[in-house]
Amino acid sequence: MIGLPEILDVPDKLRPVITELDKKRYFLLDGGRGSGKSHTVARLILYLCGQHTLRVVCGREIQSSIEESVYTLLCDLIREHNLDYNIYATKIDHRSNGSTIRFHGFREQGNVTIKGLEAVDILWVDEAQAVTKPTLDIIIPTIRAENAKVFWTMNRYLDDDPVYTMFHSREDCLSIHIDYHESKHCPDALKREAELCKSTNLDDYQHIWLGQPLPQANNAAFRRVREIVKPYVIPVTYSKEYQYVMGVDLARSIDYTVLTIINATIKRVDYVERLANENRTSWNYQKEKVLAVSGIYGNALTVVDSTGVGDPIVEDLLRSGCNVYFNQTDSGKETSGVKFTSTSKDNLVEKLKVAIENKLITIPDDKDLIRELERFECITLPSGNHRWQARDGEHDDMVMSLALAVWGARDFIYQPRYEPPKKVTRTDEFWKHVKDDIARNTGEDEEIMLTEAVEA
Repeated sequence: MIGLPEILDVPDKLRPVITELDKKRYFLLDGGRGSGKSHTVARLILYLCGQHTLRVVCGREIQSSIEESVYTLLCDLIREHNLDYNIYATKIDHRSNGSTIRFHGFREQGNVTIKGLEAVDILWVDEAQAVTKPTLDIIIPTIRAENAKVFWTMNRYLDDDPVYTMFHSREDCLSIHIDYHESKHCPDALKREAELCKSTNLDDYQHIWLGQPLPQANNAAFRRVREIVKPYVIPVTYSKEYQYVMGVDLARSIDYTVLTIINATIKRVDYVERLANENRTSWNYQKEKVLAVSGIYGNALTVVDSTGVGDPIVEDLLRSGCNVYFNQTDSGKETSGVKFTSTSKDNLVEKLKVAIENKLITIPDDKDLIRELERFECITLPSGNHRWQARDGEHDDMVMSLALAVWGARDFIYQPRYEPPKKVTRTDEFWKHVKDDIARNTGEDEEIMLTEAVEA
């Protein structure tokens, strides 16, 4: 690169990060391993901090130790190019002009923290595919300096990673995708690893080396969700020849109340409603809604989440004549509704998992329901047990409502698929009489022949 110091020798495709630095506020660099994304941002930051007095924060969603940050990369470049910086155990300072580089995890003990971001000049977020929307909603308004720059480097994980979704098409964001074969600095050893991966596992190659997002998270609880999606319109009208079950996940805090009706006879979700104003919906309205929908579907068996605030709701539903599901505890005692515990949630989710992955049920093409199902995760705990939960920033109310409905319909779900009785037309009746006459006459002829043979 003519006229620029060696530290700014970056892949050709990423040169606009330097040439358009003054034109954009955000810079989104995505791609696979070995593409030079992180190297380019690290080189630019070290160069700028040598020219101006800047406050830089290098952040990640979660950073348990300095080794998990870009600290090592920056230190290696400083030593390689003999730059004028003091390297400390957890920070880097410029010796001459007072520029500072600090390292920060945004989420600590489950909470988002913005310490050190208020007056930042440059924020660099590496592994940005892990940043959640709640984190974005807090940190972005914190970067207030008029000329501040924000760099995102990432290998996309899913199609709708929050950082990519929010920034890749913004006018004030320079977005560049780059892969290892487009970087002149990619070592031959890495290229050989990429080609080996390509020959052994094409899916891994496309994600790891070409930066293509995965169709689902590796720890997704449910696989092949879209294979049970059918293009029908809900709600489906009630028919008295079918049995119906309703799952009700009641809202708490910032959740939604969700009602899901499954036609247990033909194993099809016929009705889904998420009460749109979240927990601001009154309990009385929710109760009346449950009664109304249950009534529309022939006083459907209603499996209600009775955890905490759900208990009095279930009692009111029982008093109002609702066909509430009773759950039998290990001790043999029957309780109304289903209380969510680690054990009961395991049972609910695992039944739903079997139903989805064996295509025992069908669901409508409802984007919210599909999104929740595809983003519901199975987290393995240090104890070896599992925890089922929505991804950070996501809801799981529709998942649990469907799980409750499937639980109530489980005796039907595992039976052979229902075939409705065929309607008999007058033509069918005519041909049945003809066949019966032929069979009867054939039988009489055979009996005469047998009698004659015996007499002879």
